[in-house]
Amino acid sequence: MIENARIEGQHPFEVGVDGKTRISIHIPTGEQGSFLGIKYNKENKIEPSVRICPSCGKIELYIDKDKLGD
Repeated sequence: MIENARIEGQHPFEVGVDGKTRISIHIPTGEQGSFLGIKYNKENKIEPSVRICPSCGKIELYIDKDKLGD
């Protein structure tokens, strides 16, 4: 399991060009970056996909494991 990942969504007023809002999964890489001397933890940002059971209606979020990087 990957620890300390987080789910983030757009604010209601941040609607995309297609009129939809997006959610993304932020997965820590363990690397640090620097911007103007300010250090931050690098993350992979991935949009999840959804599976829906046609029988019971249960939904499940998942991501393509190839997008995780190494």
